[in-house]
Amino acid sequence: MFIVNVLRAWYNIHMPEEEQKKQSIWKFYFQARWQTVLSVHFLVAAVYLILFYIGNIFVAFKFAFFSIITSARLLGLEFALWAVIFELTVIVPFFTAWYAVLLLPNIWRTKYGKAQKVFLTIVMLGLIPIIIIITDGIARFALETEVLREFAVFHSIEL
Repeated sequence: MFIVNVLRAWYNIHMPEEEQKKQSIWKFYFQARWQTVLSVHFLVAAVYLILFYIGNIFVAFKFAFFSIITSARLLGLEFALWAVIFELTVIVPFFTAWYAVLLLPNIWRTKYGKAQKVFLTIVMLGLIPIIIIITDGIARFALETEVLREFAVFHSIEL
C-alpha cells in the first residue's frame, strides 16, 4: 500500500497541470458553486438511466449467447439482420447515459466561450434523451418482430 501511495504522489507531482484538472469528474459535479445544483440533478438523472438500462447489457449478452449456440441454418438471414439491429439498439441507451456523465465536464473544461458551452450543454441535454428514446423504441420493435419474437419467448428474453 505504501508503494502505491508513493507512486500516486510522484505521478501527481509530475503530472501536467491540465491533466490534474481533468483527473476527477466528481470535482466537476460537486463544486462549491450554485451551478452544482444543476449539475448534481443532471448527474442523478444520468446515473438513474445508467442503472435503469444496465439490464439491457445483460439482455444483449443473453441474446448473443443464445444466438451463437443456435444453428445458423435454423435462424436464417432475416433473423441475423433483425438480431444485429436489436443488439446495437439495446445497448445504446446504457452507453449514451454513461457517456453523458463524462461529456458534460468535458464540455465545460474546453476553451470555448461561455455562450458556446451553454449552447453545447443544451444540445447535449436535448440529444441524449432523443437518442435514448429512439434506440429503446427500435430495440423493442425489433424484439417484437415475428422473426425475433419466437426466439425471445423460447429463451425468456424480454426488455
